[in-house]
Amino acid sequence: MSDQNIYVQALKKDNAELTKQNYDLMKKYTVKTSDPVINDVIDRIFKRHLQGMEKFKKTMSDNSKPIPEWIEESIQEKIDDICYMSTLKDRIVANEEALKKEMALVREQAQIDILEKDRELGRVYKKINILEARENKPSDTNNKEWLKEYWEWKKQHGKKT
Repeated sequence: MSDQNIYVQALKKDNAELTKQNYDLMKKYTVKTSDPVINDVIDRIFKRHLQGMEKFKKTMSDNSKPIPEWIEESIQEKIDDICYMSTLKDRIVANEEALKKEMALVREQAQIDILEKDRELGRVYKKINILEARENKPSDTNNKEWLKEYWEWKKQHGKKT
């Protein structure tokens, strides 16, 4: 092995050790901001950097890949991103449509329930009037007031029986 190779090997070994020490320090002293979204992005970038270093064993600045290859990789990433976003959009739209249908059914059922309760209340009121008429008793003042308030409320809210 030549003297030059010995120096190159020693420098590579030193560089690897310094890189490891640098990563250990970066893990220990992470950058944090007051914005949790930015902190998440910083953490993701750092994790992605570590994955790249593990896989490629060199930094992006040390990578001598030709410019057209960098551009092609960027294009491929963007194509993948467009596919992911299109899929997510389709799923969101489908979920929204399903929720709208479900909400319409719930509203419809609530309106049916209200109409049934109104009809039932009307039948009860008629029975009370019939019973009072049979017994020739004047109707209870509280019941009349309550029913008067109820029908006034119905009129104000546009509900019809």
